[in-house]
Amino acid sequence: MIFAAEEFGMIGDIGIHGSYWTLASGTAPLIQEVCSHDIRERIESAARAGYTGMGFWHSDLEVLRETIGFAELKRLLDAHGIRHVEVEWLNDWYCTDERRRASDRNRALLLEAAEALGANHIKIADLGNDGVPLDRMTAEFAKLCDEAAERGTRILFEMLPADFSALPSLDLVLSLTRGAGARNGGIMLDNLHMLRTGTSNADIAAKLSRDDVIGVEINDGALARPVNFMDSIINRRLLPGDGEFDIAGFLQAVWSLGYDGWIGVEVINEYFREWPLAAMAEVSFAKTSKVVADALHAG
Repeated sequence: MIFAAEEFGMIGDIGIHGSYWTLASGTAPLIQEVCSHDIRERIESAARAGYTGMGFWHSDLEVLRETIGFAELKRLLDAHGIRHVEVEWLNDWYCTDERRRASDRNRALLLEAAEALGANHIKIADLGNDGVPLDRMTAEFAKLCDEAAERGTRILFEMLPADFSALPSLDLVLSLTRGAGARNGGIMLDNLHMLRTGTSNADIAAKLSRDDVIGVEINDGALARPVNFMDSIINRRLLPGDGEFDIAGFLQAVWSLGYDGWIGVEVINEYFREWPLAAMAEVSFAKTSKVVADALHAG
C-alpha cells in the first residue's frame, strides 16, 4: 500500500518499508541473525500486510544466495510487488587491520545483492569505531559510493549515538557524506537515534538540505534514556504509536526537505520475536501506516 502525498506538497507517493528485524520473525542482532522462516512465506506475509519494501541482513543474504539464489529472490520480490529493497549492514569499511578483511567479504556480498535485487541502498555504520580519522573515513566512504554507483545503488550511513559511533551528530555525519562528494552517498535517519543523539526535528529541517541523500526509519519508545542502553536498542523498541516519540514531528521535518521516499519501520523487540510471521507483518504495517497517515494529515 502507498499513500498519496500531494496534500503535503510533495510529488509522488509514500511507501512503507519493513526492515529486516521487523519482518524476519525470530531473529535478533548478535544472537540469531539468520531467519528460519522460508523466504517465500516471509515475502508473501509482508506483501499481504501491505508492505512495498523489505530489508535484508547480510547473514541472511549469504544463506539466500546459497539456497535459492539472488535471481529467484528478485523474481519473488517482483511477483509480490516489493519495489523497495534495502541490504545491510556494513561495518569496519574504514579499517586497515584484520577487521577490514571480514568487512570486505560483507562488502562484496552486499554489493552483489544490491545489484541483483535492484536495491535502493546499502546501509552502513561505524559501530565500534576506535578513532579512525574523519578524513580517512571520508576517502573510504567515497570509494564505497563509487563501487555502489557502478551497481546502480546508494550508500546510506546510519547515524548512531556516541555509545556506538565516532560520528554522533548531524554535523559530523554531513562532513562525511558531503565531504565525499558522491551523489549516491547520504545519511539514514532513524528517529530513535536522532532522539538519543540530542538531534531535534528543528535540527533536521535546518541542517539538511534538498541536495542531501537520505533514508528514513521510525520506531517508538520511552523518551527517558534507559539505564541499559544497549538492551533498549536491541530488545525494547516499540511499534510506531505505542510509545512517547514525536514521530509526526520527525516525519514532517524530513518532508519539509522535499523527501518523498519510503518510510521504514525498524522494530527490534524480544517479545515481537516470538510472534507469528504474518501477525508481525500485519500489526507492524497497520500501526506504521496509521502513524504516517496521521502525520500527513497533521501537517
